[in-house]
Amino acid sequence: MGKNKEAKWHHFLPLMFVVALLPLIVYLKVMPLEGASYDYWVGTMENYDFFSYYKGIGLLIAASFSMAILLIRVFQSKQNLLNQDFKPYYIALGVYVLLIIGSTLTSEYLAVSLTGFPDRYEGLYVLIAYTVLFFATTALVTRENHVKYLVNSLLVGALLLSVIGLLQFVGLDIFKTGLGKSLILPGEYMSIADELEFSFDKYTIYATLFHYNYVGSYGALVFPLCLALFILSGDKPFKVAMAGMTGLLGIMVIGSNARSGIVGVALALVVLLICLNKIILKYKKTAALSLVLLLGIFLGLNQLSGGFIESRISSLITDAKVLLGVEERVEPGAESIPLKEVTIDGTHCSVITATETLSFDFKNGALSFFDENNDRIEAFFENNKIQFLDDAYQDYNLTFGNFNDQLSMQLIKGDIFLMFALEPDKVALIDNKGNEVSMEPVEAWGFEGHERLGSSRGYIWSRSLPLLKDTLILGTGPDTFAIAFPQHDITGKMYAYGNMWEIVDKPHNLYLQIAINTGVVSLLAFLFLVGYYIYRSFRLYLFNSFDTSLAQVGVGVFAGIVGYLGAGVFNDSVVSVAPVFWCLLGLGVSINHMISREKKAVA
Repeated sequence: MGKNKEAKWHHFLPLMFVVALLPLIVYLKVMPLEGASYDYWVGTMENYDFFSYYKGIGLLIAASFSMAILLIRVFQSKQNLLNQDFKPYYIALGVYVLLIIGSTLTSEYLAVSLTGFPDRYEGLYVLIAYTVLFFATTALVTRENHVKYLVNSLLVGALLLSVIGLLQFVGLDIFKTGLGKSLILPGEYMSIADELEFSFDKYTIYATLFHYNYVGSYGALVFPLCLALFILSGDKPFKVAMAGMTGLLGIMVIGSNARSGIVGVALALVVLLICLNKIILKYKKTAALSLVLLLGIFLGLNQLSGGFIESRISSLITDAKVLLGVEERVEPGAESIPLKEVTIDGTHCSVITATETLSFDFKNGALSFFDENNDRIEAFFENNKIQFLDDAYQDYNLTFGNFNDQLSMQLIKGDIFLMFALEPDKVALIDNKGNEVSMEPVEAWGFEGHERLGSSRGYIWSRSLPLLKDTLILGTGPDTFAIAFPQHDITGKMYAYGNMWEIVDKPHNLYLQIAINTGVVSLLAFLFLVGYYIYRSFRLYLFNSFDTSLAQVGVGVFAGIVGYLGAGVFNDSVVSVAPVFWCLLGLGVSINHMISREKKAVA
């Protein structure tokens, strides 16, 4: 065997690909749905995915190559895979991985746990790949030039994302053009190019990250690094470049309208101020210029959007005041929703609305209808339509017939949309796929009266927290949140969204996502991993002079990690952004180790 040699630039190609190009992948994958993926999705037999599936494939390939490179270096160059200084990180990572695997193997939904849920595809394979990225980065990055490989690659990717986002903000979305559609559609699907619908119009940036919320998470992760390098770097050409990148990423964060990103960036700025407090006066001109730049971006984008950005930030402040109890906001209560309750007892069902009750019996193949006093309501049937003579029930639209090869009755009244399977021995509420909907009561913890807080995050969290009782050790399986969530809470969803059949497929909270999918203990392992890094970083940077490029990058990465974790209170882990986070977390750990090693050498 040869002696231990430092890694060369080509050893970092998979990691460079992850931080630079992986977030840019947008390409259609038509996934056939079956089993739980079909049962808990919107009712379509296929999922047309542009933003997640192929990013996941790219991630798996990159992680596999990174691991292969590490193993080759072990045999050829005596690469030390397990740096003893990283032992606390690796123990936490090992516990996290074991619980991911355990939650997968014990899950009732193995197929989803392995490959992920529609539109997300963040199953076991992807979660393990994240941890491989962290491990590979900590093992390979041992020199300052290694840091530059990854940081420069990240900046190239961030530049491309920012340009795409800026064009979207001004109404020049590349994916709405003929060229853009040809880039993201396979040849056999070019016929649907003119039928593509885009969720976001001008003044909103989603870039290539699926949703503007994830642009917020990406910005909270990368913007602080660019800002730190702009403030601290002494290299004038590089400083000018970082000023441009800070401006572009500032446009991304603010232009995305993602309040989660603004929270994350604000938290990152607090961390930067704390770390730079001893030397901030030395860089006061650059710091002041940064504030002016951010203010100018906000004012300019707000003017272009007709005040929309200001309204988003204002709503964030209002939500924060309500959550902290500083301000009262009277939300319309349960009395505001048209549907109060649906009860079923055998072949008898009652639909209780805000204005009246409609009950019906299904016996001997015939339907009979009654009011709240159990008085019969006269009805007549015409071409499978059911109509009432009573004026109080003229708003009801009832259809009687076969649905998915079962006798059913559809009831529509305004926003109320219900479907009932009619069987000889029972009536059952069913969804749009013909599956029976549970009538079990839904448990809620907290946020009463504030369910609509944070774009209905209060509702999601209040229904998600009770699930933790059953996921203390092992979770329901990677990416199975949509299955674990009480989707049968039709009255709660009607109150929160105005749509009683809304599919809640994510918790909008990174920490709830981990705790439910892979267990509370796995969340504790993750929190130890990032918490130990944060602790070590504060110790290193609180009294640092930042006269080396390693320290300058290190504090920027540190602030970015904190920003991402802050945005994670409102956002989830997604394959569009999480791989970059795990690489930067590994990079931050390696940089901290190099700085500590240099300090010991000097001492």
